[in-house]
Amino acid sequence: MPGHWGRGHDGKRRWGRRMRVVEPMMLLLLAQEPRHGYALVDTLTTTFGVSALPPQTIYRALQAMEEAGWVRSDWDVEETQGPPRRVYRITPEGEVALDAWSLEMDELRQMLETFLDAYQNYRR
Repeated sequence: MPGHWGRGHDGKRRWGRRMRVVEPMMLLLLAQEPRHGYALVDTLTTTFGVSALPPQTIYRALQAMEEAGWVRSDWDVEETQGPPRRVYRITPEGEVALDAWSLEMDELRQMLETFLDAYQNYRR
């Protein structure tokens, strides 16, 4: 796992496993309210402390979620002073995926707590 978080053994950035955690965060934020990509990147940082993810990684994830039917996007031409922006919204299929991810993350949380407890006992 260390090769998949932050920097790998070769010094290059690795995002695979981190994105498995960020994707449900993105769906949750979109369930709360529709957002354009930049606002989503900003809110991931301010709400969940997600940083150092390149914006193009988030946009690729949004595209994949749209292809999966979990989100849909529309062009916002009225609320922007600059060029039109895509605004993303969660779909009913995305709500189902979010519910499933929530259960998976709860199981992961329990496993991580067990691991960290065992590790702390080992280090004592």
